[in-house]
Amino acid sequence: MYKNTLLLLSLLLFCAAPAVAQKVDFEWAPSQSEGFSGTVPILGTPYSMPAYFPGLQAGARSIAGPVDLDGDGKMEVVLSDYSGGGRVHVLESIGTDMWELIYSSPPLEPTTGTSNNARGVGAGDLDGDGMGEIFLFVGHGLADDNPIKALIPEPRLAAMEATGDNTFGALPEFWDFDGQVPNRFRTEQINMADVDGDGIQELLWGNNGNNTFDNWYVVTATGLGTGFATWTQEARWSSRTTEDFDPVNRGGGSPYEILPADLDGDGTHELVLQTWNNLNFSNIDVTGADTYVSPTGDHAFAKLGPGDTVSLFGCTAVDMDMNEDDEVYCPDFNTRNLALINYETGENVLEIRHTPDTTGADLSMNNAVYPIVENSIGWGITSGDIDMDGMPELIGTGPGLSSVDGEVMAGTPRWVTIVDFNGGEVEDPANYSVRHVEFPALDPEAIFTTVNRDSAGTMTTYSEGAGGAAHQFAYLGDVDGDGDNEVAMGFQAVPDSVYTINEVFNPADSTYTRTVMDAKPNPNRIFMRVLSGNGLTTSISYDRVITPTDFELHSNYPNPFNPSTTFSFTLPLDKRVSVRIYDMTGRLVRTLINDEFYAQGKHAVEWNGLGDSGLAVASGQYIYTLEWGQFRHARRMVLVK
Repeated sequence: MYKNTLLLLSLLLFCAAPAVAQKVDFEWAPSQSEGFSGTVPILGTPYSMPAYFPGLQAGARSIAGPVDLDGDGKMEVVLSDYSGGGRVHVLESIGTDMWELIYSSPPLEPTTGTSNNARGVGAGDLDGDGMGEIFLFVGHGLADDNPIKALIPEPRLAAMEATGDNTFGALPEFWDFDGQVPNRFRTEQINMADVDGDGIQELLWGNNGNNTFDNWYVVTATGLGTGFATWTQEARWSSRTTEDFDPVNRGGGSPYEILPADLDGDGTHELVLQTWNNLNFSNIDVTGADTYVSPTGDHAFAKLGPGDTVSLFGCTAVDMDMNEDDEVYCPDFNTRNLALINYETGENVLEIRHTPDTTGADLSMNNAVYPIVENSIGWGITSGDIDMDGMPELIGTGPGLSSVDGEVMAGTPRWVTIVDFNGGEVEDPANYSVRHVEFPALDPEAIFTTVNRDSAGTMTTYSEGAGGAAHQFAYLGDVDGDGDNEVAMGFQAVPDSVYTINEVFNPADSTYTRTVMDAKPNPNRIFMRVLSGNGLTTSISYDRVITPTDFELHSNYPNPFNPSTTFSFTLPLDKRVSVRIYDMTGRLVRTLINDEFYAQGKHAVEWNGLGDSGLAVASGQYIYTLEWGQFRHARRMVLVK
């Protein structure tokens, strides 16, 4: 049995302990690949604890926001995490340069995992009922004995609606692709906008679905969160010309994004479709409510990049030259070069020409330039005025630390690159400049695994591992009201743990035998950073992110005890908390603190061995918990009489 299953299914799976079913335990485990065998404190059943916990494991693939999903006036960002079979995290801005993790779903497939779940995430109020939703794809590759598979037998689009302050519904709503369930989905970006101006939000994404299901989708919904949602597919296009429903040649490849943008400045949206096929693009013109016009002719698509490449984590639309129409900038995943899509007054948005063009087209009418900026951004990208100079910038993934041939690359990590447009013609590469933003220095020994190698008596020491990378970005504006603009980015591939490993050479087969000598939490492990502008030039600060690991529940003393014992808890911020005692069957024995306000800092609690009835409880093991919001920490103690 899983220790944690999808939080939204907790009412079905954890009915044995309804008093605490909505809470999630967070414990540290050594690495993503190693678990911990033990006993579920509340349920008393065997489990294998997966090492996939936010703040400890950096698998954040995509990010959406800012949004106020629960209507409390505080802005949130939403991150997808495809480790452990897929999960989602919500973080809320709670003050100046400070964020708190307020919601996190346990992993779908914690023991084996599948990277095709929760690669992309969308967020917003799709059905317009005043409460926002989180959207992600789930159900791919679930094991037959996974209890979630009964509810999600095939891959689905899941919508999880907020039901109140920092809370989400008990069960998700699902869309089954109108019965045409893809054999695979790899969706890196999910966008939301009222693209056709009918007052209804549309959900837009591209799906890399193995040929038949290589499609782009435009979908709306009503009644989310009621259990009776109605889904409407407004449009679907294929990147394959073999599909009868869409015979237009769009250049082929695997769809990766639909980006809404006002390319021609007419006040209405166009949709930029891109595929993994030589950085291929094609456009759709939105001419009215639920009305989408496809291109025709020789310039229905343009392949901008050399080789089989894509803008893996999406493009960004911004009025860079501030002439009241949008430009679209797209990173080349392979080369770190940027492509530009731009239209001038009178140009046909359903045609796309590019430089160089081998078709003999009039290059004065080109709509795309590649490269517009070289060696700058290769992964995630966003746009906004991060340095507060009144002009937008492109903000994206820059180089970080890495280990090459056993040596950690020197220098400060520069996870962010900023591209400035300096005025003039937007299609002229000479009008752009690139700068890298440096982070506070990190100790390489605290990031990379140290390997001590003994080869026939010769000792060498080298490093291995990866320093991580920022994937998707979300420009937030001045989300915390401190006068500085912010940008959030999801991080992936930052190791949970730092190891010291001894290696001994085996002459018989020329291999090395490894022994792990030490493992400790990586002090720099993160899954999100929020960067504050503050007129930045070459350096930047990042906001504090509070996760459940920052809440501490300490050991009790004495233990075993009779008749009373004392324990303490430490809060990283002012918070309403509860402290409760349970027996090993999950029955609530005593509530010592019931949703009461406590200030930041350390607080002591005493239990005298009495239940809520006022009677002494029997000898045995008990669980004491610290509970707040969705989360809970738990420890054991023993009463001996």
